[in-house]
Amino acid sequence: MGKMKEAFMNFMDENPNISDAEYQDWLHSQGYAPVTQEDIQSQHDMWWNSLTEEQKQQLYNDKEELFKLTIEEMNYGRE
Repeated sequence: MGKMKEAFMNFMDENPNISDAEYQDWLHSQGYAPVTQEDIQSQHDMWWNSLTEEQKQQLYNDKEELFKLTIEEMNYGRE
């Protein structure tokens, strides 16, 4: 179990009737900062830009193959 999850579990055991506001205060006291959509997009863009064209093509091919298999599974037995 991760340190944050363990701290959370201990906190919840000690404070079973905590309100949402109190929980948010606790998260803040533990150093938790909410993630914004801009943060996520920026991280994704950095990851995507770090890939080679071959890696991007492989991701696309893998996705297409998975989609094809999903369609085949959906149609299995309908014939």
